[in-house]
Amino acid sequence: MNITLLDTTLRDGALTEDINLSIPDKLRLASLIDSLGVTYLEGGWPQVFESDLEFFEQAAELDLKAKLTVFGATRRPETRVDRDANLRLMLAASTPVVHLYGKVWTLHVEKVLRTTRKENLAMLRDSVEFMKSHGKEVIFTAEHFFDGLRTDPGYALENIQVALEAGADVLSLGDSNGGALPWEIEAGVKQVLQMAGGRPVGLHLHDDLGMALGNALAGVHAGATHVQGTVNGYGARTGITDLTTLLPILKLKMGQEVVSDEQLARLTRVAHQVAEIVGLGGEMAYKPVVGDKVFAHKTQTHVSAVLSDPEAYETIDPERVGNRRKLLIPGLTRPTYLQEIARRYGVDLSGDSVANARILEVLRKLEEQGYTFEDAEASLELRLGYLSGRFQPILEVERLRLFQVIRGRTQSVVEAALRARVDGRAEYVAAEGEGPIDTLYRVILEALSVVENLDYRSYMQNVLVSAFRVRTLSSGGEDLRVRVSISMHDGQREWTTVGIDSDLIRAAWLALVDGVEYGLLTRRRPDPDAGAAISSPS
Repeated sequence: MNITLLDTTLRDGALTEDINLSIPDKLRLASLIDSLGVTYLEGGWPQVFESDLEFFEQAAELDLKAKLTVFGATRRPETRVDRDANLRLMLAASTPVVHLYGKVWTLHVEKVLRTTRKENLAMLRDSVEFMKSHGKEVIFTAEHFFDGLRTDPGYALENIQVALEAGADVLSLGDSNGGALPWEIEAGVKQVLQMAGGRPVGLHLHDDLGMALGNALAGVHAGATHVQGTVNGYGARTGITDLTTLLPILKLKMGQEVVSDEQLARLTRVAHQVAEIVGLGGEMAYKPVVGDKVFAHKTQTHVSAVLSDPEAYETIDPERVGNRRKLLIPGLTRPTYLQEIARRYGVDLSGDSVANARILEVLRKLEEQGYTFEDAEASLELRLGYLSGRFQPILEVERLRLFQVIRGRTQSVVEAALRARVDGRAEYVAAEGEGPIDTLYRVILEALSVVENLDYRSYMQNVLVSAFRVRTLSSGGEDLRVRVSISMHDGQREWTTVGIDSDLIRAAWLALVDGVEYGLLTRRRPDPDAGAAISSPS
């Protein structure tokens, strides 16, 4: 089977409630998604979003391997095809491929379009023939096909026949309400394949009942050779088929060479970068295949099994999809497990020495304070590095003052003053920002900027704080403490550090200092994602 993939993250994905994409966003996304090896890249819907024409104009300058595709409806009822505004906008996009959709469910034909069945068929025929006359490759999606097949199969299939006669190159069957079940998908695909005469039959499936992925696989199993989806499953309402899950299943489980090994290995990185661009990076942790938790193993039984043979609890190799394994050890101070943790971070704790006993004691006390590192591995590696002498602290704080300054009646800023030693040199610096966390980070950067180490300044220009999380560890009286975790990235990798204290600002400060020091101390590592990451669970 030669399966083609159409990515519609820039069009259907942009219909997600919390996603609003600028043209620069879409250009960045286009290049990222193209690197995964999709066949078609659907860039927009000019009839609905006027700015999409400007995107298509600029996207033409990108070196895309995928076929750039424009989306739009068949002509309006009782309208000459050459005067239809939507079709003219689609031609103005100057893409080699057009993706037309048309209604095939009589409910939509009669109650939404308010036209006749005969006119709806004429709209389909005229639109496909019009686009073919302009030399376009035409993908036709029969919207609400499975609803139509269920209520009036004769009319739904008559639409398919008209699309074929008019010259559609690909026939895509839409489950536009996301209500079809796998056996309905299989039956529908088989019926259309009998009519298609060898032309590709595909699927556009929504996820309202959580069935999009399963239905896509059912359709492919029945003979469909074209699937439409988005990165991370973004799309109208609850989304559509998630390509980040579909791709590895097709390639690694079903033996379909839909993408190359190199393209598949980019999957996790691309999925996370797309999520950051659209503003949904915080929702990636529990996603299948590309999530942070999918290859995480927690119990002693599971950890031991995976160390013996990863296949014991991993259905695919995480490295094949660019992800990594995490071994979540129950209790940092269990000596046998701690030796494995430390070894992966370059520290040998196998010997019975005073130094090793001290490391065990320090880690035991950290656990008693509530320190856990399953989502903050950088802090654990940093502690082991300090305790073993592998790392030397860069920033030693002598005094920090943080205060809010009121300007006028409504404006205020936060100011910080820091006295510290940076690489052993005493410095006194100040900074101001919009809030406490922003100001604390700025004053650290200011301290690093005044020393003569140009490498520090050069590196930190690319480091940003990407996430800030607060969790209460206990409640009631003097025992109340907060756990602050802070994630940073430098454009190539991301890491998370943690701070715990009864004071929120101090906890955030501890996490920030750890984050900066970890970034600087490990910045020359050739592959920060190599190997398994091991940490302790909550």
